[in-house]
Amino acid sequence: MEEKTREQIITERVSDFQHSFGSGPGKRVLAKLSKFCLEKEGTFVENSERKSSYNEGARSVIIEIRRWLEYDLTKLRKEQDNE
Repeated sequence: MEEKTREQIITERVSDFQHSFGSGPGKRVLAKLSKFCLEKEGTFVENSERKSSYNEGARSVIIEIRRWLEYDLTKLRKEQDNE
């Protein structure tokens, strides 16, 4: 069995995220996650380092999802061409 290249893995992952979150139900789930994970809110809670850390961890989830949804595959292909 042939091992996948870095480009194939990334392209597949981007496709998976777009397929999962690009449809009507996926967009609704993403909107719910955005609110739940405090994507557009502050995560700091005064006098509670633990709660602030928890909030920041939750926020990192939605940031990771957005990163894959917005990944620019043309940059990846240009990197491959330059190697």
